[in-house]
Amino acid sequence: MIYTHNQNMDRDDATAKMWLRKAAHQGDAGAQYHLGMRHHRASIGGQPRDAVESRVEAFKWLHLAAAQGYKGSVAACEFVTLGMTREEVTDGNHRRAAFVVVNQNRPEAQ
Repeated sequence: MIYTHNQNMDRDDATAKMWLRKAAHQGDAGAQYHLGMRHHRASIGGQPRDAVESRVEAFKWLHLAAAQGYKGSVAACEFVTLGMTREEVTDGNHRRAAFVVVNQNRPEAQ
């Protein structure tokens, strides 16, 4: 988050996204929430195909955070879902069900 909010570091969105993604894949609910919100913001405007992918990813990450009780995740899930088609929700549910936490101690996770 320090790369996102310019806390004693220069703002660097690419580095912030990399660390958020790593933490989210390791099961950190806060990172999952923030990554989901980034995808949601990316889904607004832009190319329709990119927007669909971003909405589905936002749905997945926000649901994963909500399953861990992360504050604001349930409301964010509901809001994102309102803008999705039935097919997008189905895809998001499949992605959420297929998600496996990366174990940082395994060699392939490094």
